[in-house]
Amino acid sequence: MSEIKIHTLETNERLEDLTALNMAVHNIDSGFCRRLLELNPSGNNPSCHRYLTVDDRIVSGASLFRHNLLWYDSDIRAGEIGLVGTLDQFRNRGYARLLMNSWLSTMDEERIPLSFLWGIPGFYEKFHYHYAYPNHNTRYIIFPEECIEGFKPTGGVRPAVQDDLDKIRKLYRSYNSDLTGHHVRYEKLWQYYFDLTGGSGNEKSGWWVLENPSDGYAFVPDIPKSPPEVWEIAVASEEGLKNLVYGIFKEYRGLEKLGFRHHPDMPVGKWLYHWGAKIRSCEDIWKGSWGGMVRLNDPQFCLRKMEKKFSERLARSQFFNLTNQIAFSSELGSMVIEIKDGKVDVHRYDGRAKMEIPLRVLTPITTGYRGIERFRDDLKDIPDDTYEILSVLFPRDKVYMYSLLYADEHFSFPE
Repeated sequence: MSEIKIHTLETNERLEDLTALNMAVHNIDSGFCRRLLELNPSGNNPSCHRYLTVDDRIVSGASLFRHNLLWYDSDIRAGEIGLVGTLDQFRNRGYARLLMNSWLSTMDEERIPLSFLWGIPGFYEKFHYHYAYPNHNTRYIIFPEECIEGFKPTGGVRPAVQDDLDKIRKLYRSYNSDLTGHHVRYEKLWQYYFDLTGGSGNEKSGWWVLENPSDGYAFVPDIPKSPPEVWEIAVASEEGLKNLVYGIFKEYRGLEKLGFRHHPDMPVGKWLYHWGAKIRSCEDIWKGSWGGMVRLNDPQFCLRKMEKKFSERLARSQFFNLTNQIAFSSELGSMVIEIKDGKVDVHRYDGRAKMEIPLRVLTPITTGYRGIERFRDDLKDIPDDTYEILSVLFPRDKVYMYSLLYADEHFSFPE
């Protein structure tokens, strides 16, 4: 009988073998893999990477990258599952399932309330991951060059230098302060990406800032054989965006259009559309495509962090002074949304509630990726009056998760 074991790089350091596995399974080069395993601050702890051996041969692997995310009015801990894969000849034997379950147990022990990954359907749903974030690699906005003809810039752009980084960090935080799911990058992670992607003030810097960096910045990675594209942008004003976009077009001469990986309903998106941008894509995750899948490891914790948002939504509705209790169950526990004079308190419910909101519904309405009205046919057992209250509590909202984690694929540190 074969001997099957799960290890980490911390307990049994076989970095070269794990690198070879990831290269074979994910079709990535050794530099990208080594940066994720050794250099990127999100994953350079050896305990982040697990692999499974069969008779001492590494055949499957999975990693957990730990992050902080903005969750409505709070920062919460989140775990990103990545680099999940098994060698072809060892698939369909449950090895990836063993690794996934080991990480779910770890997140439970560490009380990490939310987990996410970028995955295709058909595998992760069995672990209660459901689509709840749009694809962060999509160019949602296309801005043609002719749209800047009427712009009259009041300031220029320049490559960012080290002294700009603190202002960039603050602007990133303030601009994304109401965007559920955005990464809360700590100082060490910012510095890693800034160094990795050329933020040194040279001509090939991927980071562009306005003359006052507090007014706006953009990350336009310099990737060979790829047209310039804005991967990240934040501005303090509409005038600042005009200056920034105009300056980028002038820096990349001959550019006919500029793509933006950016939430369409954020200020930059709205201004660009107003000036003539084209809608390249909506936020929908198309069946069979990659998208952000979320697991509410602790649904009650995640809902409790929404209490202030729930109360604000009720205050703007006909239920501003409502008193009520809504108890419901999901696959990962039961809870009560208790409303008293329009104020919301969420707590656990002992036993199984009569109403059921399955996680395939609860997850996207909790992140705000979908409003609950999209799932009325799935919730036929919920009375109409209760459903009306839930429609106020769970509308579609601004949700977007953008990470530079996989920027490592395109860049390498200078020698």
